[in-house]
Amino acid sequence: MKSLKRFKRGIILILALALVIVAGCQAIQGVDFNTVLKNTLKVTSAESKQSVELKLLMNEEAYEGMPEEDIALMKLFSNMKLQLDSVKVQDASHASYAGKLIFGDNVSIGFSIKQSDTAAVIEVEGAKLPIVLDVTGAGIGSMLGTAELGETAAGSDDESVTAIGKEVLDSATSFFIDNLPNPDKISVNAVQEPINGVNTSLFHVKAEMSGTEIWAWVKKYVDVLASDRDGLETFVKEIVAIMSSHPEFWEEMGVNPFEQTGLDMPTTDDMIKEMTDELEATFASLQEELKAMEEEGGEDLKAIFNDDSSIKAELYVDSKMDIRKQVIDVTLKPSDQALFPLDGLSLRMESELWNVNGKVEADAPVIPAQAIHTDQLDSMQGYQFLRMFDKQSAAYSLLDKLGIGEQTVELSVDSSLYPAIVTPKYVTIVPVRVVAEQLGASVKYDKKKKNVTVYDEATNTTIVLKEGSDRVTVNGKAATWSFVAKTVDGTLYAAGRDFANALGAKVHWDDSWGSDTFVIERVVH
Repeated sequence: MKSLKRFKRGIILILALALVIVAGCQAIQGVDFNTVLKNTLKVTSAESKQSVELKLLMNEEAYEGMPEEDIALMKLFSNMKLQLDSVKVQDASHASYAGKLIFGDNVSIGFSIKQSDTAAVIEVEGAKLPIVLDVTGAGIGSMLGTAELGETAAGSDDESVTAIGKEVLDSATSFFIDNLPNPDKISVNAVQEPINGVNTSLFHVKAEMSGTEIWAWVKKYVDVLASDRDGLETFVKEIVAIMSSHPEFWEEMGVNPFEQTGLDMPTTDDMIKEMTDELEATFASLQEELKAMEEEGGEDLKAIFNDDSSIKAELYVDSKMDIRKQVIDVTLKPSDQALFPLDGLSLRMESELWNVNGKVEADAPVIPAQAIHTDQLDSMQGYQFLRMFDKQSAAYSLLDKLGIGEQTVELSVDSSLYPAIVTPKYVTIVPVRVVAEQLGASVKYDKKKKNVTVYDEATNTTIVLKEGSDRVTVNGKAATWSFVAKTVDGTLYAAGRDFANALGAKVHWDDSWGSDTFVIERVVH
């Protein structure tokens, strides 16, 4: 029975995703938007160029009293753009991308990604080595975190899932599409537009909605969906028919709900009714939530969905009803400083496609002998990642400004595990291994000499301590610290300030969290 509940939850998820993905408008002036949308979902290969630009409209009052370097950083990240100059999608597993990340007016970082069914190689301008990601088995289940639905399916391909998805989109979309209202402001004209440098005959579709119109449009759509019980039931029947026609999928899941029999087992009709009821209840609940939002937060809602906010879309569609070019602008300008320190934000997305569903050969990844692999990235300290880049590169400068080389160790005096300890002589001692390892240093114990050696790669510093002694060596030079190295509950402690200084760090006390905390900080370039 647990498997059946899981199955129904999965079906409900598929239906919900279809609602979001499969949405179109009625035909206008020869452009069948239903076909346009379906064709978009059927694109398996193409070449394109694309860009996404986000602008944060900062309120100037937010800068008052802020340090100059912080202001510069905020302005840098208030205008970000991902520009893909070359996109080649060969199939679901093979693709290549080349472009740049642009920050502000003058920071540009080039990159390329080449992906096969087993690996992706990422090269970033200024990086000393490429990054290699293992993408073997990175299918739908692992990306959505649903691998637990059938552990026996681990490592198997996603062909059955892909087939089901295509059939769902191809065969069960009419309910959502037919009910979708058109925007009030929409027009279609025949134009000549260059696509990849070639003049092409296209339909130019323009649509626009203000924030006020968007809210009204959403409510209208939900009302229509909630009232169409017959259409919803037909849709669910089509989905169940598709799911039941793929026994190979359920074999991977470990149970086929359509083949289970018994007095207590629900029939297919029972499942259809239950899922229809649940979806109908979901739409009804959504209706109530929208009404409650208007009643409880009417003014706040109007502050967001106002006439200064808008969505504008321009689509260029060919005679086959394929989208060949699009420009989408989203502007959010709430009133009454609802997003302070932002006055608003704008998002612009552009794309241009050619060779749609044609023969496309993506640039193949080549894994060099020297590269950074995923498992190495997982264990890297921030400064180690920073040092992957040339100091003269834009990427290094940007990461440095973001403080990726900053390290902090916090030790509360009230902690039950490895606290900072203030001795009767008012010298604070700290756990050597804990501090060292959080800073990325290694710790080794020599049983014969009974010495502890700390090696810090970041500063190329070697410290040798001995329990019961205040004498240490730092890079071979003898020194005397303010307190003897002391074992507390099986953990070696040493003078905190002296230890930090030896590692190029500074210390201070912080009581902002209600407990006295000894803080060790440093910046490593």
